[in-house]
Amino acid sequence: MFRNRRTRYTATVEAVSLIAPRMARITLGGPGMSAFHCDEPTQWVKLFVTDPLDGRPAGRAYTVRRQSPAGPRIDIDVVLHGNGPAARWAESARPGEEVSFGGPKGSFRPAPDTDFYLLAGDESAQPAALTIAESLPPGMRGAVYLEVEGPEAEIPVSLPAGLDLVWVHRDAGRAKGEALRDAVLKAAVPPERVAAWAAGESGAVRDIRRHFTQALGLDRRRAYAKGYWKRDEADHRDPLASD
Repeated sequence: MFRNRRTRYTATVEAVSLIAPRMARITLGGPGMSAFHCDEPTQWVKLFVTDPLDGRPAGRAYTVRRQSPAGPRIDIDVVLHGNGPAARWAESARPGEEVSFGGPKGSFRPAPDTDFYLLAGDESAQPAALTIAESLPPGMRGAVYLEVEGPEAEIPVSLPAGLDLVWVHRDAGRAKGEALRDAVLKAAVPPERVAAWAAGESGAVRDIRRHFTQALGLDRRRAYAKGYWKRDEADHRDPLASD
């Protein structure tokens, strides 16, 4: 990540809210962000924080869920899984703290001549999937599959007309990503011009990627699938998909 020169911003934590039992929304703002601009879906920043466990600096990539049109302010949704430096920081973050971040990077542009979009993600990819859904052209039909622990983890979402939201609940004891994979493989897809996007746990996404290309017959221009993280591996980077 960020092998080339990058712009680095200083930000202040303005608010921390729990939007689901294990997901926090961190609002960053302040004059140090005055030149920051993020205007495309799935764009992400690398957030630099101090691990409260051992005091070491750490950097992790997070999708910008929303940028305020009224000023230099962004929302970042962080999964509180408890076993990573950024997640531990998010659990203890308080308004007034200073952090820094680099970016943004990444972008999404819908495949041309598409009638139906299939989007899928677990909690780690939920912000990116929703930014895509909210940006699709008017009249686009599609389905958005989001895996969460259960009904209590669903968040309020308002999608454009024509897009169906499907919450996929994970059974107790089942590995993350498996329920999403099974739901996507069974999803009803119309016999029209289809494009698809998926992200989440690497093993589950690998199976979804195969489904996109083999079962649905989509080429690389119309199918994107990326492992945002991998079970038992810290700071995973998927070699099969670009940012």
